[in-house]
Amino acid sequence: MEKTVRGMYCLRCSSKQVVRGSLGESARFYPLRGLIKSIFGKPVFINEEFSHACLDCGLVWNELDTASLRKNIRTYGLAPHSTGVMRVVRGESHFSPPPVDLPLQ
Repeated sequence: MEKTVRGMYCLRCSSKQVVRGSLGESARFYPLRGLIKSIFGKPVFINEEFSHACLDCGLVWNELDTASLRKNIRTYGLAPHSTGVMRVVRGESHFSPPPVDLPLQ
């Protein structure tokens, strides 16, 4: 049996049967874009030291540099349905939870 990563659990099924690995040389993330922008857009490279996989459900995940991802999206854009994400990337909007009315004491 493979040695699992101590303290790590699967993001999908919560299993603790998680192993560290590598996605190989093709470890790139391409944000979903429209047709023209997808032809000219470039990928964001994934950080190889943080590849993980769940032995129970098969989910594979990784990390990338968020500044690189935001710069990539500002430069090449996203698919048309991602307008809310684009507002956050451009700094026009920040997500904040709705205000909660607390009872006066």
